[in-house]
Amino acid sequence: MSFPQKKISVDEAIIKVRTFCNYRDRCHKEVKDKLYGLGLWKNEVDQVMMQMMDEDLLNEERYARSFARGYFRTKRWGKIKIRYELQSKQIHSRLIQTALTEIDEDEYQQTIKHLIQKKLGLLKGEKSMSKKQKVVNYLMQKGYQFGDFKRELSEALNEKP
Repeated sequence: MSFPQKKISVDEAIIKVRTFCNYRDRCHKEVKDKLYGLGLWKNEVDQVMMQMMDEDLLNEERYARSFARGYFRTKRWGKIKIRYELQSKQIHSRLIQTALTEIDEDEYQQTIKHLIQKKLGLLKGEKSMSKKQKVVNYLMQKGYQFGDFKRELSEALNEKP
């Protein structure tokens, strides 16, 4: 961890963090890390955090919902990976549950089918068991539970579920 060159004032920190939060939604951990990186002490960090919450620039629920929607749609992450990433950002479990409701179940299943077809398309010429294992590994690495894609994978491989 590097230490800041010089300590900045609370007013300067508020300006910097306002810009930081306006760029995209941020979680409390990201903002705290930024403030400590700017050389502020705990009481100053708390003061700036309260200011950002009062201005509604810092909202954990909005952040979690946005994160879940964004990473599901852009990176096609499953709920397990999204949950893990939000936990690593110290988001409360209740907020994580709320955020996961942003993912439409039909869209979730369609995404699983799409990912299965995409991966199978890359595995032409592989043996059936090898294909299946590679697809399972791929989907689990993306954060999907086996129970969520077992039936779709069996159908894609023309197996009996």
